[in-house]
Amino acid sequence: MMDAKSPLLLRILARTIVIVIAGLGCRVPEPPVFKDHRQGIIYDTAMEAELRSGKAHTLIQTSYGEYVDTLAEPVAITDWSDKSCRWEIFVGTNRGLWDDATGTPNANRVLDHPQYGRAEVTIPRKPRDKTASLPGLPWRKNRDGDQPATTVDSGPLSSAEFLTGVCDQLERSRQGDLLLFVHGFNVRFDEAVICAAQLALKMPFNGAVVTYAWPTQGGVFNYDEDEPINKASVAPFMEFLQTLRAGIPAQTRITILVHSMGNRIVMDALDQMPSPSGEKPISQVVLCAPDVGRKDFERWAPGVLDQSERVALYSNASDSALIVSKGKHAESRAGDAWHPVLVPGIEVVDCSRVDLTMMGHSYFGENEDVQTDLFMLIKEQRSADKRPHLERRENETGATYWSFQHSAPAIYCTWHFDERE
Repeated sequence: MMDAKSPLLLRILARTIVIVIAGLGCRVPEPPVFKDHRQGIIYDTAMEAELRSGKAHTLIQTSYGEYVDTLAEPVAITDWSDKSCRWEIFVGTNRGLWDDATGTPNANRVLDHPQYGRAEVTIPRKPRDKTASLPGLPWRKNRDGDQPATTVDSGPLSSAEFLTGVCDQLERSRQGDLLLFVHGFNVRFDEAVICAAQLALKMPFNGAVVTYAWPTQGGVFNYDEDEPINKASVAPFMEFLQTLRAGIPAQTRITILVHSMGNRIVMDALDQMPSPSGEKPISQVVLCAPDVGRKDFERWAPGVLDQSERVALYSNASDSALIVSKGKHAESRAGDAWHPVLVPGIEVVDCSRVDLTMMGHSYFGENEDVQTDLFMLIKEQRSADKRPHLERRENETGATYWSFQHSAPAIYCTWHFDERE
């Protein structure tokens, strides 16, 4: 997979090959938008005491005051060092992850009801810049000799213990918010919790962090087997979500961020949930690269909007996984930006101009521009018209969506964790 350091011509060639192979016709892709590292958000938590006291210089208060809550140290981090960080991730799953009698994992077993657990995830981090102490980019594999390996240590909890742990994180968080990550196809359990930690680090997200792991069988050739398992996971996920929502403070801002085939579980479950009698139970649902057919998406969308205050969809025109899925199902996918599915009330962001990777499917966790946009959406609660790197577009029917017109600002922050042991 190509990264941001790949040569310009090679990256453009990769994108072109994907489009040509996919047989998407003669439509010409728009010029790519490349990262402008000169612009960025810079914040140091050492300034917090001065900012919170109101004694900071007006210029400092104006420039940095808005980040006191959004860029505070993440409550889910339990250890922080120059080379790695450890995250406490709470887990819901209908995988047969922990055998009740022996404790032996059997992650491919499909359960009818959710289990609960806790994972400690240690991920390496590498500074982005030599002149600043930054959250950095975690590496899934040990690519440098001095980089520690990624590790996951997990175990089961009762539902009450799970809720106690989540509530503890919420109580310590500045904004009282929770990120629930639901993975897609071909993701092992360890990868699911690692991805949740990486996402929270790179966005960054500093509230409570939870992941739901459904029992994808793993392997690109098990797609057919995973589709009925995905459908069978809707009821356990719905039970899990209702347990979570009932067991945490009512004012908690819940964001569900879901990727690829996982979108089917989340959308179907939300559509089946009873309509709320008062406030909507979910703050935001973020649908990333949804491997959902157009008919199902349009059928489930009203229910998702009924349960959530805001719904956003991220798409890409050169998403290879969705191109293959489209051919298999003979139906366009909701995450395909070539033929965007535009439903009133759902904010659609086309990432085609900033994601130039070969696969074009995991931009939510790998692309800095998209991660900053997610930060502004989730942590700052900004609508698309308030995110200045986006521009309004219209399709042939006049329906509105959004596209990157230039790169989003990078986020540079220094965390100190002064009060942690």
